[in-house]
Amino acid sequence: MIAALSGLALSNQVSTVEELAKSYGNWDGIRTNHVISSNGSFFDESGCSRGLSTKEDLELLLALRKQADLVIVDAVTARNEQYKKLSSSHLAIVSASGNFKSIPAADASSGATLFSPSNASRDDSKLEHVVIHPSEPFVALLDWAKRMNMKTLLLEAGPTLTNVCFATTHVAQSAITISPRLSPESLTPQRNPFSDSGSLVSLAESEDATFTLWAY
Repeated sequence: MIAALSGLALSNQVSTVEELAKSYGNWDGIRTNHVISSNGSFFDESGCSRGLSTKEDLELLLALRKQADLVIVDAVTARNEQYKKLSSSHLAIVSASGNFKSIPAADASSGATLFSPSNASRDDSKLEHVVIHPSEPFVALLDWAKRMNMKTLLLEAGPTLTNVCFATTHVAQSAITISPRLSPESLTPQRNPFSDSGSLVSLAESEDATFTLWAY
């Protein structure tokens, strides 16, 4: 059960995760999606985000993926979370080192594209490989996405690649789940771990999490 508190969630009178995702609307460019703890951590004790996530947060993740043409993730996150080929969207896996080992989606024959420097490509991969500059991966990635006519991009990467993404000024929205939930009064711009210039355009909560959407 979702309780709408303000912004898009309230104006659309959402009560389910599906309605919440729909209320966020369409977007052009990059939407980031993350779950963080109330103290701002991105990972649980095992180094994954799964320990921070909730049932509703996972449902929201899947709903947002269905809205995206392309899901972008870094290789470390894809490895830790054991990303597989997605049923609803194409997957872009980014690695500055070119290490795509132990990632199920990278071993598939379709459904994903690998992005890494040319000297780190996988000769044995059946997937398309796009050459990137290690410090500016989004230059080649966004050019490739444009050529593929992929307009709605969802970034699920860790904080390192996400901060690189924010430096490009192509981020349109951030969907950030905070678990456990916070009081609405504590949701200042400083609660956004990536940018304090965002506007909180939607706020909702479940029993154990707060759901925010920031626009830039």
